[in-house]
Amino acid sequence: MGRVGPSPKGPWRPQLTPRERRAGMVFFLLYLTALPLLVGSVVRMLDERLALLLTAVQSSAVYYTLILLVLIAAFWAFLRHAWDIFRDNLYPSLVAFGVGFFAAVGLTCLVGLIPLPVKDPAVAVYKAQFLAVPGATWAVAGLLRPAVEEILYRGFLFGGLRRSSRGLAYLLSAGIFALSAVWQYALFSGNPAYLLMAAQYLPLGVALCWSYEVSGSVYVPMAVRVAAQTVFLALAAASPGAALPMGL
Repeated sequence: MGRVGPSPKGPWRPQLTPRERRAGMVFFLLYLTALPLLVGSVVRMLDERLALLLTAVQSSAVYYTLILLVLIAAFWAFLRHAWDIFRDNLYPSLVAFGVGFFAAVGLTCLVGLIPLPVKDPAVAVYKAQFLAVPGATWAVAGLLRPAVEEILYRGFLFGGLRRSSRGLAYLLSAGIFALSAVWQYALFSGNPAYLLMAAQYLPLGVALCWSYEVSGSVYVPMAVRVAAQTVFLALAAASPGAALPMGL
């Protein structure tokens, strides 16, 4: 079976159409800025008016489900092509998944040993939610959010930059991914030390970029993220002192 996905050092074949690139730019900027507040407000309004009594996990599930449906509609051709690449390159895709998963978990655990002046607030939140409602918490943190963000951070951002600059693609895709997980803590607390927590997310971001680059299919970093996040949730629930990145 011939390899049709791009190799790490070979030319990168564009996978997004011009329309998808334009849509991706708009949606990515909204996702980082206004969309959480906008969609969150809509979900809360519906919850109040319809008396749904949604929990925090359920509200997050509604939020990410709505975003994922929009992304599937906007990037349908890209996602269908990514599946063809995965199907036609099954062996290298499985290798990329295996290496990416073990690198993501192993390096993240090592970086988590570095003492920081602040702790990730998301760890305690996700741990409590996972112990109370494990299925719903995993659906949000281990499935819906990874699917949404891998389409954006790897499919759009890394894939769009990879053809012109491999280094820039890794830097921005992994870097913005890491910062997006912690910037709100630094902003709302007024403590810039929270930005240091981005270091805990960088290994995962780099591993996800690599697995996408090697396989050529965005479904591989999605699978790596789902598997890694499942491990992180389980470790956080089992260990009272877990310092793993949970705001993924």
